[in-house]
Amino acid sequence: MKQYYRYVMVMVVLMLCSCAYVLQAKDANLREEFEQSMKGYNSMLRWREVEKAGTVYLDPGLRDAFMKTAQEFKKRGVTITDYRILTSECLPEKGSAEVIAEFDYYTLPSNRIKTLTYRQKWLYSDTEEKKGWLLESSLPDFE
Repeated sequence: MKQYYRYVMVMVVLMLCSCAYVLQAKDANLREEFEQSMKGYNSMLRWREVEKAGTVYLDPGLRDAFMKTAQEFKKRGVTITDYRILTSECLPEKGSAEVIAEFDYYTLPSNRIKTLTYRQKWLYSDTEEKKGWLLESSLPDFE
């Protein structure tokens, strides 16, 4: 009988270890997905694909306002020359992330480079409509 309990205890420990491994793997996957989304979004902004960035990465409820700002962005001739990710914090267990990015840009007809800090808030969506990281922040004012 003692042998039976020993086997049961070993099985319980193995099951708990496998559950912990699965949770760690899920967190690692969410972090990797976030990194890809964050880099993809900021890269699209850099290469003037603002509308596409909004369509791919923005929460559907915020898209209309974002697209209006994106049209102004293009109309004013804003050109981003470079960006840097200053900080990036991903909390997969909460399904949220925050990024602080810095953009170098100019607005035509001026050729003076300006720098802007852009705080981005991201949430993980796991619905039928959209599964992945979605941006909750709108575009900053590129003055």
